[in-house]
Amino acid sequence: MVRRKKYRRRKKKFTLPLAPIVGLGVGTVEPIAKLIAGDTGGAMNDLARNYIGWDFNQKNFNFVRMQNGVLPLVIGGLVHKFVGGAPLNINRMLSQANVPIIRL
Repeated sequence: MVRRKKYRRRKKKFTLPLAPIVGLGVGTVEPIAKLIAGDTGGAMNDLARNYIGWDFNQKNFNFVRMQNGVLPLVIGGLVHKFVGGAPLNINRMLSQANVPIIRL
């Protein structure tokens, strides 16, 4: 009689992908500083300029300003995909070394 191979089920663990979070954080530094100072309108305007390029005060689109928010986020996503993923597999090495929460 042939024995079937038992499949192992792994527990789903909580992980934080650091590269996309850092990329997101770069674009939110100025809006968070304005939000802490109490300028909610300025914070929302900076957030919109950094991620969608629209300035609500001047009513214009500024593509260069998007480099402060979208570009680091895209770079963080690419680092997460290619450094943490298939070519280098840093995330797999971190999980095999039993590093608890941190992933690229």
